[in-house]
Amino acid sequence: MLTLAAMRVIADTKDPYFTSLQAGAYDKVKPKGKPCDSAFKEGCQGPRLGKKATLALAIVITVVGFIIVGLSIWYILLLVRSSRLGKIG
Repeated sequence: MLTLAAMRVIADTKDPYFTSLQAGAYDKVKPKGKPCDSAFKEGCQGPRLGKKATLALAIVITVVGFIIVGLSIWYILLLVRSSRLGKIG
């Protein structure tokens, strides 16, 4: 793979794309503000979820959790019943 990449670099006569960029071209797509990390705490003050969105998210997570727990219990009961039937027969 490295050999193919080296052959491509040697055989290509065009300049790389980044040599043709105009000064200030990145400013059009540069993200605004500061990142949210340990160096820039002020960048972490982004928009928060509203009360309705938080409530909807909590309801969805709770319902999905109950479904997963219910299906797990149902599956365990099926395993227990099938193992009891196997011992009888």
